Amino acid sequence: MSLFLAALAVLSLQSAPEEQAAAALDRMHAAAARADSAAWADSLAPDLVWVGNETSERWNREALLAFAAPVFARGEGWTYAARERHVTLAPDPCACVAWFDEVLDSATYGTARGEGMLVRSGDDWRVLRYALSYPIPNDLANGMTDEIKAFEAATPVVDAPGEAADTPEETAAAATLDALHRAASTADGATYFDLLTPDATYIGTDVTERWSIAEFRSYAEPYFARGKGWTYTPRSRALTLAPLDCRCVVWFDEALDSQSYGTSRGTGVVVRGEDGRWRIALYALTFPIPNALARDMTARIRAAQQ
Repeated sequence: MSLFLAALAVLSLQSAPEEQAAAALDRMHAAAARADSAAWADSLAPDLVWVGNETSERWNREALLAFAAPVFARGEGWTYAARERHVTLAPDPCACVAWFDEVLDSATYGTARGEGMLVRSGDDWRVLRYALSYPIPNDLANGMTDEIKAFEAATPVVDAPGEAADTPEETAAAATLDALHRAASTADGATYFDLLTPDATYIGTDVTERWSIAEFRSYAEPYFARGKGWTYTPRSRALTLAPLDCRCVVWFDEALDSQSYGTSRGTGVVVRGEDGRWRIALYALTFPIPNALARDMTARIRAAQQ
């Protein structure tokens, strides 16, 4: 190894865990873009679950690799380049789990968004959970969600099964999510915000909506003050206890029903604090677009943004 490469290796080892985790995401996206199946597979954790844009798409590592294999064999990778990313290290001394959210640019679909979780084994970070979606701008949301509701009424999309809550920690995290939805539906702002960590992030359906708690409170409290909440009813949910000694972090993805918008999806992270309470550290809401509508709708979104 040259002195230059050796120095780069040392710098890599000395970089912050968050930077190493972010670099792993860059490697994954770069491998997919050049249709490098081996490098792409190596970026994925053995226990990976990949959630696609449609609610029917929930793949483990083996199924995802089988889906990608013929695409890569034709040299047809896919390009998602991160233009914004946030990585948060889990509250455990091992510095071996992190969650993230990122905004992506796609040559095919325009703006996309990903949320998920990474795990470290030795010096290598790999993707454990990934949820991909295409944000719908607020000024197009009513019309497009009406189209999606009509499509799903005629051609129902069956949600993919996920991991049920089978540990006490996952059950507690699920109860926190249920309490959050109840508080939102009854416009109980005090309870709602008490279920979020002080440094939580809430991500809305428009790509511009990434709010701190203070920002989200400023948005939501005027509605709550008028007794106006919002109702999203979970119809399916998957939960994963992160591989940490503290057993204090749970990843979730859930499909939701809304009278106003039809099918929605929530993804994010629930953490147990030092007081023993489970609170939500990340919640991302999106409107999943059925695959049959995705190219047309994302093309219209791109045209509207130009």
